Amino acid sequence: MYETIENIQALRNVAAESVSLEFKAGAKLDNMNDRARMDLIADVTAFANAGGGTLIYGLGEIQRDGKSYAGDISPVQDARMTQDRLREIIVSNTDPVLRCFTITHIAAGGGSIFVVKVEEGDTAYQNSCDRRYYGRIDASAQPMHGFAIRDVMNRRTRPHVTASFKTVTRGDIRGDQREYVLLGELRNEGNLTAHHWALRVAIPDVIGTHDGQMLPHMRGHGKDRIEGLGYTWYRYLSERSDGRTLRILPGETFDLRENFHETAELILRVGSRDQQRIMDHAPAVYWELFVDDAPKLEGELPYADWCDF
Repeated sequence: MYETIENIQALRNVAAESVSLEFKAGAKLDNMNDRARMDLIADVTAFANAGGGTLIYGLGEIQRDGKSYAGDISPVQDARMTQDRLREIIVSNTDPVLRCFTITHIAAGGGSIFVVKVEEGDTAYQNSCDRRYYGRIDASAQPMHGFAIRDVMNRRTRPHVTASFKTVTRGDIRGDQREYVLLGELRNEGNLTAHHWALRVAIPDVIGTHDGQMLPHMRGHGKDRIEGLGYTWYRYLSERSDGRTLRILPGETFDLRENFHETAELILRVGSRDQQRIMDHAPAVYWELFVDDAPKLEGELPYADWCDF
């Protein structure tokens, strides 16, 4: 998702910190001390104990409307800080050892940007620096209560399904006119089969629509206002009218387009004057996932990831 300097620059003034995204100036990793180490481990374990997320070191913040938005590039200047050293700090200060993460290095301004992508863990991870468990509350890492720790530890007793989305351009590109198809995948990363699930996807009105027929297992599911914009929700269901369910086996990746090929596709159309006004808000696509006996997961596909102009 964030693999090039262009990807990082595209976040400026657009992306806000959230339950799954956080920015930190590179100075936080220069001359690593005990406080910086504890903060790093708190952040990565919080993402693992929540629904996963991305931590970007080397990107400053700006405050707007009570939120922290991505600011200017502010790279790590300490040449001793490498991917290997960062990885070693994480694995040696987490209990159990955290391995569900990747680190991407991006050269920038004579220094480095490190993108730490953390997947949702299958149990609760402790910060060994202060012996605390952390979770994500809004856009920050916070110590977890006992009941929340127990709930995360119970992940091994229920399906662990994650969702991801992307867009592909549909048809010809005419000037500033674009049409995108929203594609999604569900992946069962746990050890139990997901027999029953429901996925809700919200796309912005004015630029969002559907193309094709809707059936009981894929249909519109109400209206909402998110970040001041109107959205329409669509719901995908595992249950079919003939009594079958679209189960997801452990380790299986479930492609929505392939398995819902007979139903409508979700489309994002941009280019008209009315559409351009809504594009100024950099609208994201939002989703919610409900699976057997598991807590609701939710996330978003940021504007910078789905719109390429």
